[in-house]
Formats: sequence, structure tokens, C-alpha cells
Amino acid sequence: MKYRFRSEPKTLDESARSSAHGQFVALGNGVTHYEISGPPDHSLTVLVPGFSVPYYIWYPTFDGLASAGMRVLRYDLYGRGFSDRPDTVYNQTCFDKQLCELLTALGNDKPINLIGLSMGGAIAIGFADKHPELVANGQTY
Repeated sequence: MKYRFRSEPKTLDESARSSAHGQFVALGNGVTHYEISGPPDHSLTVLVPGFSVPYYIWYPTFDGLASAGMRVLRYDLYGRGFSDRPDTVYNQTCFDKQLCELLTALGNDKPINLIGLSMGGAIAIGFADKHPELVANGQTY
């Protein structure tokens, strides 16, 4: 049996993104959808989503950490949620570059706390391995 990939039925443009919570930033491979909350002077905790679910999977965690006074960031990986679907290979290199560029665009200059879910765990581990100086204590959760 042959399977056909069905592309996303809705085009991601300003109209489609107007109802989304959070913000958008243009990075090297396209627009990334993200939300950040908490005191800017605190260290940043980054929540990396998994393969099939965008950043909304982090609602309870994001809200809980922000309510506890932490600085927290969640974002949609390329190809998911309201982030662009660039015509590129979706691999560790792609997602590593996305996170590096997102942190730079947000002006983050402190080591981050990094938490990954499902495939986001693999992305977080790869990121920590490649950029230990960018991760608090060189650890992921």
C-alpha cells in the first residue's frame, strides 16, 4: 500500500496567525512561534515540545513555572503549530539552529535550563551536548 503525505490545508500567514497566543520572530529557516513569560532578570527555562504536538502541550507547565516567578519560554518547532514549514531536512541540525537563533533573537545571554518532551528530549540533549556553555550546569531535564 502506498501512502501519500497530505500537506497542511491552511497557509500560515498573518491572518492564520492572528488568533495565536504568543509572538513570532523571523529566523534563518522561517518564522518561529513562541511565548515567553516571567522576570527578565531570571535565568530562562526553555520547554522543547515533541514530534507531533506544538507548544500547547506545555500549557500547565508553562503557566506553573511562570506563576512560580520563573522566566520560561516555549516555542513551536519548525513544521509544527504556528511556526513555518520550511523546505528543509527536519533533523537535529535544523532544530539546534532554530533554538540557537531563537535565543539570540530574544537577547538571552545567560545559560538556560532546558526541558524536553518526547522528541524534544532528544533535541534538548543534542543542544546541551553541542553547546554546554549555553545550558545551566550542562544538564537537561
